[in-house]
Amino acid sequence: MPKIQKLPSGQLVITIPKVLADYEHLEKGMNIEFKKHKDGIILEVER
Repeated sequence: MPKIQKLPSGQLVITIPKVLADYEHLEKGMNIEFKKHKDGIILEVER
């Protein structure tokens, strides 16, 4: 399950489980875009 963590600087960081990142071919430093959805949010990965 992804987690949101707060760094000492106040910045929020989303942590994604390695299994999910490997499955979706996600890598460190990739940009994502948040989109509003009627049931929450959708993350769109910029490739």
